[in-house]
Amino acid sequence: MTYYDPETGAALKAAVDDVVAAWPSVTEQRMFGCPSYRADGTLFAVVVTDGVALTRLPETHRTELDAAFETGPFQAGERTVTKWVQVTADEGDAARLAPFLEASYEAALEEAE
Repeated sequence: MTYYDPETGAALKAAVDDVVAAWPSVTEQRMFGCPSYRADGTLFAVVVTDGVALTRLPETHRTELDAAFETGPFQAGERTVTKWVQVTADEGDAARLAPFLEASYEAALEEAE
């Protein structure tokens, strides 16, 4: 199963890159064939073709995220990763998504300590 199409998802990836590029300790790698971002080695976001999976978003941000975006759990083949929230978004949503990316990033940094 393909989670990320580089042609279709390129604009969203570029928008996420613009948001996270200046944050300290952020690195990018591929996971599930998707661009994935780590904060000091701890995964905090995965770009998929039609959105972003936030891997460390604190529960305190979930209600606001659910009100702002279409969300659901991340599907990894037949496996559902319920602790990760997948947000349906495109490059135009990057500014609205930025606070949630940052919350996931900060939680990842805390976990990495």
